[in-house]
Amino acid sequence: MKVDPCAVDIAVIGGGAAGLLAAIRAGELGASVVVLEKNRRAGAKILISGGGRCNVTTTREGAALLRSFRAPQDEFLRFAFKALPPARVRTWFEERGVALVEEPGEKVFPQAGRSSVVLDALLRALQGAGADLREQCGLQALELASVEETARSGAGEQHRFVLQTACGVFRARRVILATGGRSWPRAGTTGDGYKVAANLGHSISAQFAALAPLLVDDRDLRALSGLSVEDAAVSVQNADGNWQRFVAPLLFTHEGLSGPGPMDVSGEIEAQLAAQGAAQHGVTIEIDFVAAIPEATLDQQLAAAARATDRSVEALLPAGLPQRLRAVLLERSGLDPAMRSSTLRREQRAALLRTLKHCAVVVRRSRGFDHAEVTRGGVALAEIDPRSMESRLMPGLHLCGEVLDIDGPIGGFNFQAAFSTGWVAGESAARGIMRSDRAAGDSGPS
Repeated sequence: MKVDPCAVDIAVIGGGAAGLLAAIRAGELGASVVVLEKNRRAGAKILISGGGRCNVTTTREGAALLRSFRAPQDEFLRFAFKALPPARVRTWFEERGVALVEEPGEKVFPQAGRSSVVLDALLRALQGAGADLREQCGLQALELASVEETARSGAGEQHRFVLQTACGVFRARRVILATGGRSWPRAGTTGDGYKVAANLGHSISAQFAALAPLLVDDRDLRALSGLSVEDAAVSVQNADGNWQRFVAPLLFTHEGLSGPGPMDVSGEIEAQLAAQGAAQHGVTIEIDFVAAIPEATLDQQLAAAARATDRSVEALLPAGLPQRLRAVLLERSGLDPAMRSSTLRREQRAALLRTLKHCAVVVRRSRGFDHAEVTRGGVALAEIDPRSMESRLMPGLHLCGEVLDIDGPIGGFNFQAAFSTGWVAGESAARGIMRSDRAAGDSGPS
């Protein structure tokens, strides 16, 4: 019997981190797989991530890893992170010749310092798994075969999906949707998968730019462009009134704030700005410039230093803060840098403490999707089985990666989520075909 090369067990839509690992895992289990990538080259976002270095995962594991994601993402990811935890991701790459190194912030990078070694390892593994990669082959339409076509094909789920693409028509028994979100559209992630999922009955939550630099109008802060504070924390109050706090380096830019701390709160800021509607006045965040020192301890240190010697109030500030920042902090506290510490009143010390530990900054907005590393929002998690990444609404459709409503902080967490959900989707899709073949009396992939 002639085999149709465009009829496959599994069609993976999207050749990014999630889609590639899904295809690799499915191919390893014996399924025939085609990866449909609309770009000229697969893995475009992998190549530009982390400043071209690709923070592949994190050193966090178990409960600490889950706590890095907000509810309900944490519970949804529990099975995927157990199936493919960070330690296994590291082993997977190391076994394929990619030496990895740990860096501050619980980050893991390729030792070579180039994201290309990560993509090359994935593409070699894809080829080794027997998967067919079709580049410049974007999806145009995804439909279900007619009842007559399905009946002619034999078993109930045989090639029930019909995929119209830029390089022809494919038929697949199962489909894995791994198209990514809307962040970094120059890498091809323009939100195509949301329409596909919606057409198949899925609910899609609003999308916002996340992990993006922040824009502020404070001239005194923008004048600090180029300065960084390693020992910082940025906090934002969410819609429930709870504070989210991220302890991470902060960078001043000519437009506002960047670095891991400010970027980690950008998704929440964008969501709140959207909720405000037309009356957008910005969102207030708090910056702790000395996150390693508890507030009570810092207050005691300031009081003791003021009593011990008569010097300028500027000399009371914690060591390590850049000089230009010290001047701005004193000004925002209403203090003259030349003021003598012996004249510092309690209420003035309290004002200085508030500025150091709770500096209020109004953020106008983030720099948007063009500069965002990930998308907040997407396909509703309640409609996806976390143990298989299979749609609860459309049997045979699996979804993974950033197309889902999953976004973690900076530090390799989003690549880890992509790899883990892709692994589960690929394995579940392949094993679903095995079960169908056994039930039909066929050999199928093994």
